[in-house]
Amino acid sequence: MALGGASEQTLVPPPAQETLGTGREFTPRALATGCLIGAVLTVSNLYMGLKTGLWESGSIMSAVLGFSGLAALGRRWGGAPGPLETNLSQSTSSATGAVPAAAGLLGTVPALALMGVTVPAWSLVAWGASLGLLGVMASHLLRRRLLVDEALPFPTGAATAEVITAMHREGAMRQPGRAKALMGAGLCSMALTWARDALKWVPDVTAFPGRLAGLPAATFTWGFGWMPLALGVGILAGLPMGLSMLLGAVLAFGVLAPPLVSSGVVAESGGYEALSIWLVWPGVGLMVGGALVSLASQARSLFRVVKDLRALGSGDVRSLRWLLVAALGACGVVLALGVGVFGLSLLQALVMLALVVPLCAVCARGAGQVDVAPVGSMGQAAQIASGTFFPGPSAVNVAAGGVVAGAVAHTGVGLWSLKAGHLLGAAPQRQLLAQLLGVLVGSVVAVPAYLLLVQTHGLASKALAAPSAQPIRVVAELFTRGGSGLPPYALLAAGIGFGLGVVLALAARGRLERFLPSPVAMGIGFILPAFVAVTIALGGLLAAVARRVRPQWTEQYLPAVGAGTITGESLMGLAIAALTWFGVLGH
Repeated sequence: MALGGASEQTLVPPPAQETLGTGREFTPRALATGCLIGAVLTVSNLYMGLKTGLWESGSIMSAVLGFSGLAALGRRWGGAPGPLETNLSQSTSSATGAVPAAAGLLGTVPALALMGVTVPAWSLVAWGASLGLLGVMASHLLRRRLLVDEALPFPTGAATAEVITAMHREGAMRQPGRAKALMGAGLCSMALTWARDALKWVPDVTAFPGRLAGLPAATFTWGFGWMPLALGVGILAGLPMGLSMLLGAVLAFGVLAPPLVSSGVVAESGGYEALSIWLVWPGVGLMVGGALVSLASQARSLFRVVKDLRALGSGDVRSLRWLLVAALGACGVVLALGVGVFGLSLLQALVMLALVVPLCAVCARGAGQVDVAPVGSMGQAAQIASGTFFPGPSAVNVAAGGVVAGAVAHTGVGLWSLKAGHLLGAAPQRQLLAQLLGVLVGSVVAVPAYLLLVQTHGLASKALAAPSAQPIRVVAELFTRGGSGLPPYALLAAGIGFGLGVVLALAARGRLERFLPSPVAMGIGFILPAFVAVTIALGGLLAAVARRVRPQWTEQYLPAVGAGTITGESLMGLAIAALTWFGVLGH
């Protein structure tokens, strides 16, 4: 998800100017603040991604929290922060927060777990750090081509620079409203989560009245979820995304699920888990259909990749040598783990690594032109290539796609930070060091947090639906098993969903875009429990009403409120999982 764009005219330095910075931004307090905020963002993205399938780049939230933290430190140590110091802190924390996606903890690793494959924790740390380093490298090498030569907008990066500039204008120190809104929403979210999960004073779900196919609506997961995180996702994602998810939930749990239960295809006693085994197929069909159309729309970018690759590193020679050495080391780690832990053949691992930079370049152009980094599409493209040329076990196909998806996840995030730094006049070499530090910190934080959450709640459950893992698993199984062993009529449903996804995505490329639902969001609605989609849609509705009633207040504070609710539940959810694991709280 990305927040809105910004005008560059007031921020861009002279076109030919390439600053090396003054060095004042490269301070221990900026790096320490960035790492601390990044650890919070890592937990937030991990928790949100496993629950809803979405994760946030965190650029603007990191900037707001970084400014507030550095301002607090400045009263005792080093004086007030400058814009470049805030940007350095933001670059560090954004890179840290992207690690759950880079390490595959939102998709690849849960998909493997659902197939019965367990990966050692130490290898996940090394895997995430290595793929993150490759993604950071790709963003740095593409920086001059995309930011300087072509000046692509990268709206999230431009908005981040605008926020940093606004906070550092005269008087901004006396108006830290965004940070207060974020922290206030976070504290309320933490209190509600504690009352719900620890004290049991608040129910997980308030079920809707009524019956479907003679059974209570709660049988099909209909209700309102007391989930501040889902409300926050709806606030940030917006009403169209929320309504698309709700439409998918209506089709899945309102139209398809009742006859599946009444006909005996799905056992009534199986609950959400039994329904999801069948409903994931049409849901994934929708998502893959929409994603492939999106990937096809990137065809023009594919033709420009050759020029991008020829220009790699042309202006960053000083940092290029040691960066290439580090990248070669990361490639060696990926090869060793890919072959020794994930079961890839050496040739297969080499081919996946060869795809990393071209697909990172495609993803970078998506982030630069339309503010969307198509991480899932790139991973699925790698899965298709691997399944076509290297047929084998489904778990190997999943791991092969994870090589590309992991590196790509960091490319867009890295370039959004580099865009903000470019507009503010930061030294790219110092941003690079901050991003590499963030990758290392995020790898150490993300893996234990993931293991704790999964051991406490389980995967593909109401608590952790892991929707991003489902398309990865389904694509891999189709390549290896075809239609054998699937639930009855599931393959037909997947085909219908795929066709509908293609039609919706193609139709949305014209004037009908604002009126048509997103097939990817609809697919997520098939996979999540219905009450999650209801709550996300309600968050989007509340945001839309707020924009009508209080547009100025909404523009300034609502994104912070949404981020705060997500962060608060994520942190408290992890704390409760830890207390449960240690036996302080019961399940």
